[in-house]
Amino acid sequence: MNSVQVAHVRIQGNEFVFVPFSPLMASVSAADQQNLLKQMREICRGFGLNGEVVVVWQGPSGLGYLADSRYHGVLSKVLNMTVVRSNLNKKVSSPAIDGLLAQVALDPFGTAAAATPVPSPAARVAQAAPSPAAADEHRSMPSIHAGARKATSNRVVTMLFTDLVGSTKLKQEYGDAQAMQLVRQHHDLVRSILASTATGEEVSTSGDSFFIAFATPSEAVTFALRMQSRVEDMNEAEGTNIQDRVGIHVGEVYADNAKVAGKTFDFNGIQVDTAARIMSLAQGKQILMSRFAYDNAFQMLNGYEIDGIPDIEWRNHGLYEVKGVEDPVEICEVGEPGFAPLKPPPDSEKAKRAGSYRR
Repeated sequence: MNSVQVAHVRIQGNEFVFVPFSPLMASVSAADQQNLLKQMREICRGFGLNGEVVVVWQGPSGLGYLADSRYHGVLSKVLNMTVVRSNLNKKVSSPAIDGLLAQVALDPFGTAAAATPVPSPAARVAQAAPSPAAADEHRSMPSIHAGARKATSNRVVTMLFTDLVGSTKLKQEYGDAQAMQLVRQHHDLVRSILASTATGEEVSTSGDSFFIAFATPSEAVTFALRMQSRVEDMNEAEGTNIQDRVGIHVGEVYADNAKVAGKTFDFNGIQVDTAARIMSLAQGKQILMSRFAYDNAFQMLNGYEIDGIPDIEWRNHGLYEVKGVEDPVEICEVGEPGFAPLKPPPDSEKAKRAGSYRR
């Protein structure tokens, strides 16, 4: 039984089920395109997914999609393949995914198919599916993302800083050798979760901290929530109390592609400093972010279960005067009730609360 990954999201109060198709869709006749959309609607309904089903593909002349015309205004403003990639959260399986539908749905991020004519029915059956290794390569480092990094020295990125809280106490409690083993185990866990994302890239690692970049705030928040949950699972298994704090911010940065200290690229600028400051405000188990990141992630993720976390709360803690940043920064939080602090960060030498607001 074949399966396809879909993105079940809410945008401007409407539920959508985005189904990524391969570039091959661009060479399918209009009548067959409508039939494929109809098939996916029936499959998604049968799978229990509510919302407008939208099939999306990257054609030779740009993005293509099929949806009810009443949603075209919304979709034309927000829809792109990066949004679809970063929000794949459901796997739909059905014996009806065969024939031409299997051809366009099973290799959604392929590139060679765009210039290939639609094969005959016999050829469709004989054609082999893409290898798992090829699919993993597209998920871990999309070619469009890598190309963008090389094309310009400036980029707008979603930055995520994470820091392991209380590492000194960890060494005091377990001794240097065992503590370092736990830190390595923690870092392996973080990297394994990062490898499963669509656009996440490890920019640098320093001691107990990670600097990671994503294409969208929703993917950064999803990663952070998954990481916190998996670290807690590790704590329960190992009998430890390792905690991470996370800061997320969106901004324009200078991309340095010079290979320095083993890194293939780096990001610099005041926005990077701001992201790091936001992380420094957080307590253990806390995910903080600036307002732009919060608004975008909230719009895409609110109301949906993420990686088995049944309940997620969103909070706005108001303005903070942050050291080294000229204007006050609006600090927000997302987290699991009963696990995350979900309360304003306390004042410190690096930041002082200037106002309050709660969504």
